[in-house]
Parts: sequence; structure tokens; C-alpha cells
Amino acid sequence: MKLETARFGEIEIREHDIYTFPDGIPGFEQDKRYTLMGLEGLDGFACLQCVDRGELSFIIVNPFVFFSDYEFNLPDADAKLLEAADPQDLSVWTIVTIKDRLESATVNLVAPVVLNERKRRGKQVILVDPNLGTRHALFQTVEGV
Repeated sequence: MKLETARFGEIEIREHDIYTFPDGIPGFEQDKRYTLMGLEGLDGFACLQCVDRGELSFIIVNPFVFFSDYEFNLPDADAKLLEAADPQDLSVWTIVTIKDRLESATVNLVAPVVLNERKRRGKQVILVDPNLGTRHALFQTVEGV
């Protein structure tokens, strides 16, 4: 299937490459189908592209690449919606917010996007953890360097 996107122009995707988000993504509940696209030259980064609206996409990152101590327990209701029988089937991503420059990007660690790679289902999970927030600096700066 061909898809016209704002970010990548025309792309071709297979039906197997589509993830269904039964609840959509908060703020975009009507958009249920997405595909995951790698970003060339940016390890750990990807794009979650809406299949039904070419202008809608999210830059996402693998949080474990940038935050080695990041961890959470997937709530039972979310695991059920994702049909997550085996944790090995799941991948975790976080949405990136870029205001001016990539160097000042932040990520939302309190609401990871969890994908079931085998069942092709997705969910943005909302965690209850006072240590996590919506604007963690993606790139840590080192003072004095």
C-alpha cells in the first residue's frame, strides 16, 4: 500500500507493517493505525507514522538507549489490550518533543509507547510514577566541557 506522508513523501508499506492502537494515542484517539519507520543515521530513533493521515507522525526513541535506569511495570489492563503474553514480544518507545534544536529535545517517560511486535498492537501507556515526567532532557549536558 502506498502512503503520502508530510515527513517522508510517498512511501510503500505492507499490511504486516501496520500497528493497531485500539485506543489511539491521547489527543489523537481517532487515529488507530501506525507504522514504525527507522530514521537513517539516528541510532535509537524512529518515526511512528500514522497510516490514515500522512501529516501525523511522532519522532520516538528507544528510552533504554538514553536512560539506562529507566524501568516500569506494564499495568495488567494495558498488557491485556496489547495481548502481551510474552514480554519478549514488546518494544518500548518514548515520544520526543523538539522545540528548536535536537540537542534540546525532551522525552515523555511517563507515557511510553509500547508495541507488541508479534500481534502488531500498540498503546501509549500512562504510568503513575512521581519520579517520571513528560520533559526529561534527551541529551545530558556536561558542565565545564
